[in-house]
Amino acid sequence: MALDRAALEAMFRKAVVACDPAQAVRAHLQARPVLGRRCFGIAIGKAALAMARGAGPVFQGVCVTHALDGEPLPTGWLALEAAHPVPDLRSLAAGDAVCDLVAAAGPHDEVLALISGGASALVERPIAGLSLEQFVREVQTVAASGAAIHELNAARIVRSQLKGGKLAARSAAPVYTLVASDVFDDDLRIVGSGPTVGLPGRPQDRVELVLPIRRFVDAWFVGHRMDRMDQMARMREPLTGTIEASVEQLLRPSRPVLAWGEPVVKLPPMHGDRGDHGIGGRAQQLALALARALRGRKGYALVVGSDGMDGPPPRDRPAPAGAYVTSATWDAIRDMGLDPEVALARCDAGTALAAVGALVVTGPTGINHGDVMVIGAR
Repeated sequence: MALDRAALEAMFRKAVVACDPAQAVRAHLQARPVLGRRCFGIAIGKAALAMARGAGPVFQGVCVTHALDGEPLPTGWLALEAAHPVPDLRSLAAGDAVCDLVAAAGPHDEVLALISGGASALVERPIAGLSLEQFVREVQTVAASGAAIHELNAARIVRSQLKGGKLAARSAAPVYTLVASDVFDDDLRIVGSGPTVGLPGRPQDRVELVLPIRRFVDAWFVGHRMDRMDQMARMREPLTGTIEASVEQLLRPSRPVLAWGEPVVKLPPMHGDRGDHGIGGRAQQLALALARALRGRKGYALVVGSDGMDGPPPRDRPAPAGAYVTSATWDAIRDMGLDPEVALARCDAGTALAAVGALVVTGPTGINHGDVMVIGAR
């Protein structure tokens, strides 16, 4: 049975519900509760709001995320909105807030740290002698080179006073960290650059995974009729290579494919202080590359980020989660007077895909478990 765009977007929404961070945190804390006299909470990342709600009331807490939803948090929590994917002055203010909070916890208390993908940009304090502008420029240079997440977050860690466990080091209280992963191998030191994970010499701390990255792609099979999914070639290993390599892997099987991961995008060379690139994100770039490869194959591809926010938000339209393309998309872009080859070369996939109505807009989902790709009917 063929899966059309509406069916695929409905499956996306059901998978988001199945990855509810609030439920995961709540269940985990029921089995392994906070042990301290008082609970100080920090929640940082794209899933921070839901994770804080799952944790419930705290003595004092700071929740930092990229988009507030206007709904209340449990007693004790303060919600802050900061910048993503590039830190700004709000990220510095949020960094001050979480530093003050962990410093206020005493040795008989416990700090509950709820970390999810996106935390790296949301809370920051660069090392002494490094301005925020220089920090951003150096990290963006690493990102533009096509660095994978481990290399990118390693660059952030060495330039930060908070990452790589250095935030936990400011606490006299034990730190209990629960992680919702967006890293393909669930390396808890890398998720959100590990602000409370990875620094040796703190045996009193606890670190546990509550949501692995695979939860999102696994959820695509939950609650769906098997006759709609059992003909798919399901990729077990994540896509972590280049866009070009990912296209080759996705189109290699002769039957429909369900895949996941985070392919890397290498941006065009820098000119002065800025890159000669357009608007888009990892999912949109892969979708446009697949549109080119699907010409003449009578197929379709859905490529979407689980967080609902693929790349930096455009200024003049809603931020997309990714895109749905078919074998007709590439030529349709040409018919609109745009050159899709130039769009690919400039990482301007968002502009090209928006012109033909191919973008999938969901709004922020409150989770972050990488991207999913569905290729079918070829």
